[in-house]
Amino acid sequence: MNQGLARIVTAVIGIPLVLGAIYYGSWLFFGFVVLIALVGQVEFVYLLRRSGWHASAFWSLLVGLAWFAQYLVDWWQAALIVVLLMFGASILYTGVFRSLERFSGTIAALVYPAIMVGFLIDIRWKANEVLGSQDAFWLVLMLFCLIWATDTGAYYTGRSMGKHKLAPSVSPNKTWEGTLGGVFFAIAAAAIFKTQLLPQLTWMDVGILSLLGGVWGQLGDLLESAFKRAAGVKDSASILPGHGGILDRFDSIIFTVPAYYLYLLHFTPFLGG
Repeated sequence: MNQGLARIVTAVIGIPLVLGAIYYGSWLFFGFVVLIALVGQVEFVYLLRRSGWHASAFWSLLVGLAWFAQYLVDWWQAALIVVLLMFGASILYTGVFRSLERFSGTIAALVYPAIMVGFLIDIRWKANEVLGSQDAFWLVLMLFCLIWATDTGAYYTGRSMGKHKLAPSVSPNKTWEGTLGGVFFAIAAAAIFKTQLLPQLTWMDVGILSLLGGVWGQLGDLLESAFKRAAGVKDSASILPGHGGILDRFDSIIFTVPAYYLYLLHFTPFLGG
């Protein structure tokens, strides 16, 4: 199967699964986000190892699971502390010269992507309580659509008009023209959600959320590109035919969702903040 066909087949299968998880919410969406987080952690540890760092996928996953236990049980903090202490003790048996790498690399794999992408759960569940299931679905879908619109706009604008390189040392094909095209498409997508699906949004919300998707999303893509370049690899994995790995497909979401959550929580009534 050639690369282009593989991308199409993966998208045809994957997009309905993603939409279904977002729509259903509840524990299906929880499982979807946790799966992204845990697989992303394994991929990030792989990038660290390719870069020469010594990090533990096992402990990263264990700490990640303890972190996500906050959505399941009240005593999750005790579980997280115990796992962290056990992890710290395990470092003593890995050798002095690798101890800093093992500790910092493993914790970094918890923060990116697990903690960051976990805010998707907070948005979906809190919005469900405040807005109801249907509008909570639109609110989460809006984030995904902002990222997808940005990627599409940046790609086609960059191909047709791109001349000035954005960050050639990180991603040689990205241009300033493509970046602006991506932001324009994000604004258009946010405006459609405002006028057709979420009239509760103000036009200020539209402007700010579209900039989060259009600008912050592209920064997230560049960040993951920098990680891959440091590791000397083209993709973070090959589990998604034609798309690479989970980090390759969800890098913009991972980086944008914490800011999206903060804005919704503190500047809108949608999450009951």
